[in-house]
Formats: sequence, C-alpha cells, structure tokens
Amino acid sequence: MANARQISVFVDNKPNQLAGAMRLIKEKGINVRALSLADTKDFGILRLIANDTDKTVDTLREAGYPVTVTEIVAISIPDTPGQLSRVLDVLGGEGVNLEYLYAFLGKSDRSVSFVIRVDDVENASAALNKAGIIQLTENDLSEM
Repeated sequence: MANARQISVFVDNKPNQLAGAMRLIKEKGINVRALSLADTKDFGILRLIANDTDKTVDTLREAGYPVTVTEIVAISIPDTPGQLSRVLDVLGGEGVNLEYLYAFLGKSDRSVSFVIRVDDVENASAALNKAGIIQLTENDLSEM
C-alpha cells in the first residue's frame, strides 16, 4: 500500500507567522487538504497535507521555512460510533505505537478521514489492510 506524505513546518509563535506560510501556499495555487497546528511558547509545528506535496515543500523552503516531510497513514472510516476505537485496537494489537492523529473531511458525509503518524508505517499499513480499513494514498488525498 502506498502511503502519503505529511509536511511539517516550524513557525515562530508570533503574530502573522502562520498567515505568511498560508499566503505563500495560496499564491502558488496549492490546496490544503488537512492540517494540524501544535504550539509551544516559542514556535508552532504546522502539519499539513496538500494536493501537491513537492510544490508545497519547495515553496516553503524557498521562503526560508524549516520543513520536513514524513510518511503517514491516512484512512477513511465509516462515521459511526466505535470505528476509531477499532482502528486503534488493530494498530495496538500489532504493536504499532501511535504518535499522533488528526481528523479531516473526507469525500463522503458518511465517512471520516484521519492522518495517523505511527512508529512503523509498514506494519500499520499491513495491519489496517488485513482488517479491511480503507487507506488513502497521496493521490487519493490530492484529489479530495
């Protein structure tokens, strides 16, 4: 299963820093599919999924932003009680450590999608596949 890549951008925890990064992305015609922002006293970590990962990385790096790219697992599950718990049980049952996750809108109002950062993408992907959980590729995300 081909997984997806997530872009992490370090931004100073000051006014207009996030706005500046998002303005650059907008000016290049890049569409953000999902994002999460975590902060500390001095900086924030913007994690995002975009419709063009390489173009987004190049744009931000050219502007001087520290950027990293990590492989993640993206899934789509039914929007019904207990589905996320099922996913977490599958991962935990295979010894996969969950580092963080965040939700985003999927293609259907009957499903919910998640970005999941794990310590072992290959094992996580195999476990989710075996359990019949829909995984989204980078191409799937770019077309949403």
